[in-house]
Amino acid sequence: MRSWREARGRAVAAATLAAATLLTGCTGLFQRAMPEQPQRYATVVPATAGVRVGSAERDITPTVGGYLGGFDIGRRSTAVSSPLKLRVLAIEVGERPFVIVGIDNLGLLREDVDWLKSGLPGCRNGDVFVCASHTHAGPDLIGLWGFYLWTSGRDRGYLASVRDALAAAVAEARQNAVRAEFVHGRALLPPTGLVRNSNRAGVFDRRLLVLQARAMDDGRPVGSLLHMACHPEVLPRRNTTISADFVGALCDEWRRRGHGQAVFVNGALGAMISPGFDPRTPAGVEEFGRQTCDVAERALTAAEPLPIDAVEVRRADLFVPMDALGFRLGRLTAVLPREVHDGHARTTVGFLRLGAFEAALVPGEMEPALAEQLRAQVARPDLVIFGLCDDEIGYLMRAEEAADPEYAYELSMSACFDAGERVRRALSGVR
Repeated sequence: MRSWREARGRAVAAATLAAATLLTGCTGLFQRAMPEQPQRYATVVPATAGVRVGSAERDITPTVGGYLGGFDIGRRSTAVSSPLKLRVLAIEVGERPFVIVGIDNLGLLREDVDWLKSGLPGCRNGDVFVCASHTHAGPDLIGLWGFYLWTSGRDRGYLASVRDALAAAVAEARQNAVRAEFVHGRALLPPTGLVRNSNRAGVFDRRLLVLQARAMDDGRPVGSLLHMACHPEVLPRRNTTISADFVGALCDEWRRRGHGQAVFVNGALGAMISPGFDPRTPAGVEEFGRQTCDVAERALTAAEPLPIDAVEVRRADLFVPMDALGFRLGRLTAVLPREVHDGHARTTVGFLRLGAFEAALVPGEMEPALAEQLRAQVARPDLVIFGLCDDEIGYLMRAEEAADPEYAYELSMSACFDAGERVRRALSGVR
């Protein structure tokens, strides 16, 4: 029976590719016109009276049996290895909330992120930053990993439950917010043993960042941002269990060590930054979390005060051609619910500034060399990359990597050949 199913799957895949070949000139029906001017958003809110900070989390573990995002098409979950979470850090300046969200998922589409944000009373869309961890053991919220692109892997009911969880977590974080001050520290991951670049040996961002808010009255931690760049793929391709991978283990270990709520945001993880770690098992996930928490604690020990004079946000819409075969076919078969504007997807780029801390808002998986190019171009050597922020348009590479046959897979999972360069130029313009 299994061999028959595998043969049927191969036949469907072949038919899918044949259809795509015939239809490569079309991105899909029901397209919209490109706007004359992309929308922009900018705000600066002085923090003369200080800031209030709160945090919260919610369990968003789905029921077993749904499609998992990433790795192979048609992969269904069979059990739960670790719970999935949605984690929130809310920073209030007066009555104005700015919210950083970390969600255990491969990635979300811009249209769905806008819908999630619309359920947050009192929050402006541009002031909320939804960052996917990129775990490959969570539900497919994009749609491409269903049954060979004939059925979507996306469960709209699950997405609705995520929206409810986000609203509840933000409400709790804001309700519990207290006057706080920030500290900011960095430490380096080891050069080998934890993280690796499987395409370019040794080329990855070793910095692990901790941004912690502490209550003004007693110094207790009221929320922490943990940031590093790595695919959460300790569990291997053959895995069929639901898991937050090392992100959940790291955040849970952070809490166990007395540091309170953590919110994880990934960095320049593209092409191809992943765990260089064994064993590739749930026990290995926990050990990876413990070892990265050791590094995070070193960063916290070295942390220095981060005065917040203001919170600043700058954003701009960017329209990226949807040239990748999988994206085109996903649109044509209606498994990818992406709006298209004259063959382009609408995404967003921007910057968030908290005092001297500044992060670039990147809608996909930026590779580290492109991140360094961006830092040099905007003259910000310590610029933090918020990867998979508010969208997932795939790998973002320099032109030389996109043209390199070694990156053929990464190029196939990018919206277009020069998606990375388009994002870099757009960020330079916003800066």
